[in-house]
Amino acid sequence: MAAMRAAWFERAKDLLTKEAFESRVHGKVEEWGGLLDEDAAARLVLDELGRGAANFQSVRELREGMEVTLRVRVDAVGPIRGFNRQDGSEGRVVNLDVSDETGRCRLTLWDEDVALADKARIKAGSVLRLLDCFVKVTRFGTEVSRGKFGAVIVEG
Repeated sequence: MAAMRAAWFERAKDLLTKEAFESRVHGKVEEWGGLLDEDAAARLVLDELGRGAANFQSVRELREGMEVTLRVRVDAVGPIRGFNRQDGSEGRVVNLDVSDETGRCRLTLWDEDVALADKARIKAGSVLRLLDCFVKVTRFGTEVSRGKFGAVIVEG
């Protein structure tokens, strides 16, 4: 068990065995079709057990360079666009307008995360939990995108 997951298991060890915890983690990875790594899946398991450490920032608090965890509502989903990278590989991107009670911003989904919008798991009205995302300010305003170890989770 990775060191980080071992620390998360400590929060739930009175509720289930280490084997049961790991089984639920692997089940989450499978449920999300491999879009979550095991650490993100472990955090979801803790959330379901009521032992999560969700500490959500508000959209109003977002500043350039921050790494954040947000809970937002999707207001609009833009068109999915394909593009060619400098190395010749193909990529996909989609922009979403998202908000919470404090403000609005743009969420940019890249490559494998685009499948969430393409398959309509994310649509206007969806509530998203954005774990470990990065903030930058662009000519379009404040923009959030998933970090390498982050996750985009559809709550409803």
